[in-house]
Amino acid sequence: MRPLILLVALTIAAAADPPKDAPWETVTKFNAKELAEISGLAPSGKRADVLWTHNDSGGDAALHALDLAGNFLGSTKVLEVKNKDWEDIAAFTYRGNPYLLIADTGDNKHKRATVTLHAVPEPKPNQDGSYTNTSARAVWTLTCRYEDGPQDCEAIAIDQQAQRVFLLNKSGKASVVYEIPLFPQPKTPTLIAKKLATLPQTANASNNLVSFLKAGVLGARATGMDATSDGKTAVVLTYTDIRLFQRQGKESWDQAFTKPPKTIALPTIYQPEAICFSSDDQWIYVSSEESPTPLVRYPIHK
Repeated sequence: MRPLILLVALTIAAAADPPKDAPWETVTKFNAKELAEISGLAPSGKRADVLWTHNDSGGDAALHALDLAGNFLGSTKVLEVKNKDWEDIAAFTYRGNPYLLIADTGDNKHKRATVTLHAVPEPKPNQDGSYTNTSARAVWTLTCRYEDGPQDCEAIAIDQQAQRVFLLNKSGKASVVYEIPLFPQPKTPTLIAKKLATLPQTANASNNLVSFLKAGVLGARATGMDATSDGKTAVVLTYTDIRLFQRQGKESWDQAFTKPPKTIALPTIYQPEAICFSSDDQWIYVSSEESPTPLVRYPIHK
């Protein structure tokens, strides 16, 4: 399919709302100049109505706070690190406190010998609830390399129960899940991201012309990922759909990731890049690189 045809279709449908026969809901849209090209999404562990996001490669080393009413709450500068190619963010709890893990893992040209993930305590708001002129500092950084060479990764998730981080490569063929420990390992400055599972080849879900064209041109490349806090459900975001993987009983993740997932077509949004579960694991939130920046959600138990 020619890129021009795809572009025309996306332009025509860019402002469309989610299909009325689908349980997708439009939550809000953000009109903030700071949201130039968002690439990750994570729930706040402090406020149920707040989400954290960041911009893609070359952006400021900053986290942006948004609320579900469409308000931009300000930016928190992450000190002493750079945004080489931030691609995703995940929330977790450590010693009873909420943290965010920033994945500087993008590698379009497959040339990075190592990639980094920064663990940051969730920023504290100002007295008025904003995050303007606030800052945070990474309390640890994970440096890792893949066991089979450089990978382009735009999607991570955390299994809090097992204290592991999943890294999913962005592949037009077979998407592979790698794993590393969530915490630094003594005497191991560079972690080895080991293959955990290869996701099954799954037909793209599409419910409109735009999704159909995207599926033909872009395939099922993974642009985001998240896991529920109980470590039972993981979701993968592609350009056309979301894919739910669920563990049954004592099933391991390497087993769950190789089973066919539940596939749910996305509403019509341009370049979906960010996904997360709500802090109570009841909703899946998705956003994209559009401007104004849309936020849609799907009920997890549908």
